[in-house]
Amino acid sequence: MEKIDFVITWVDGSDEKWIAKKREYERHQAETEQAGDVRYREWGLLPYLFRGIERYAPWVNHVFLVTDGQIPEWLNTDHPKVSVVYHDRFIPHEYLPTFNSHTIELNLHRIPGLSEQFVYFNDDCFLTGKCRPEDFFKNGKPVDEAALNGINGTDQEFAEIQFHNMALMNSHYSVKDCKKNLREWLKPSYGRNLFRTLLLLPFQRLQGIYNPHGPMSVLKQTCVELWERDGAVLDKTCRCRFRKGENVSAYIYRYEQLLSGQFAAHKSFNKYCSVTEAAEEIEKNIRKYKMVCINDAELSEERFLQKREEIQEVMEKALPLRSAFEKEEPA
Repeated sequence: MEKIDFVITWVDGSDEKWIAKKREYERHQAETEQAGDVRYREWGLLPYLFRGIERYAPWVNHVFLVTDGQIPEWLNTDHPKVSVVYHDRFIPHEYLPTFNSHTIELNLHRIPGLSEQFVYFNDDCFLTGKCRPEDFFKNGKPVDEAALNGINGTDQEFAEIQFHNMALMNSHYSVKDCKKNLREWLKPSYGRNLFRTLLLLPFQRLQGIYNPHGPMSVLKQTCVELWERDGAVLDKTCRCRFRKGENVSAYIYRYEQLLSGQFAAHKSFNKYCSVTEAAEEIEKNIRKYKMVCINDAELSEERFLQKREEIQEVMEKALPLRSAFEKEEPA
């Protein structure tokens, strides 16, 4: 089996030293460039991601935890399968410091020692059932769900970023490229996403591509090739210290693999949940699916603290056993 690494990005938004640095750079930004604190909130769920990896994906070659000079106090950094990687170890110095998640994600392939096949996890994605390497890569190709979609949603900034993603893809591909590999785009197992694709196939231009919002399987070679071909576009994004609507995102790596036919088709294993959902509903999904994303939302501080406690209880119930990635509890 080819090596498969996991890469996790994490920030402790409650760290006072980090907050002071962020505030210092925010003072020099236009109002439209400033990011809400919701993107950096610490939910205390990272240990459960590592517990899920140990329990349900013990075959993983290595886990890289990407941080801005932070190390979780509970993390066993002596574990042979884990490395904490600071931004300045792999992101070009001209982009630092950065508070832009797109800058971090677009440069992950530069992490020293990273395997050719890697899976990128946001820290809100969890393994909740037994996973196989073939769930992520098959015959050297990333496993992914290929479906066309429109650009939609209530988040204006996200919609703008998606527009720029598709503008970049449309400069190299069209719907004809999906038709060249049509069997992989029209899998009956895709369910309603199949109908989205059928409705958009008559268009010449790509209107959008469905995003499962879960772990993303990527080949390093894909990243290298996009930087060689579209480096000016990626460089422009990476020079934004904070996320902006005019950015492109790491989804372009997925899109490149899908549109070039370099993927193994399979319906997404991931289930998307929102922190606003009832704890019972999230718990039900954890029992049902082997990968779950628990996505953040705009919440008042009081509501955030309440939901954090509820979700931590759900995760503790699902993954109660401490992993070897965690330090031993004091006697």
